[in-house]
Amino acid sequence: MNENVKEMSKGLQRVNTGHIFYCSQELEKYIENAISFVVFGIKQGDYVLFVENTRIYPMIRKELEDCLTAVELEQLLYVNNFDFYWRNGNFHPPTILKHFKEATGQLVKNGNYVRTWGHIEWGDQEDIEREIVEYEKALDMMVPERNTVSVCAYDAYKVSDSLKIRLLAVHGFYMTDEKMHSLALNKV
Repeated sequence: MNENVKEMSKGLQRVNTGHIFYCSQELEKYIENAISFVVFGIKQGDYVLFVENTRIYPMIRKELEDCLTAVELEQLLYVNNFDFYWRNGNFHPPTILKHFKEATGQLVKNGNYVRTWGHIEWGDQEDIEREIVEYEKALDMMVPERNTVSVCAYDAYKVSDSLKIRLLAVHGFYMTDEKMHSLALNKV
């Protein structure tokens, strides 16, 4: 594991609850950070809701199988991100939030601590940026109530400058492939 990934792991470990906007540029580093997030959480006894696409998840899962036992892997709940975010054929924040509550509710019912990782992707839906920001605002309210760490991962090339500014305003932390910054003082 390279030094940058080790530092990122330390940053993620210091966050006990929070809403993290992750803007990734490099797939290899994205995968390393996702693995670090899952392994750290599970090793400390947390459950992880991991929402990812079917292209990237097998690469992450393969590495997780080398790092975790079969019993530990039972603490990981994988959901295809298309099924999670596009359940009704569109990106509809109330539907997604309901699904998020149900999925995390299953995991916390016995007092378990939950971490979530959601890779948010989209096509050409009209008003998608507005819908994403609406979803992220509502999730930002929900994260502290559920006492979770929630990473919202985006591909940097898909995030316009205006969307990035809006996403920074509704997250407590900003993460890149190399670093994580607290945004607590910047929140409105």
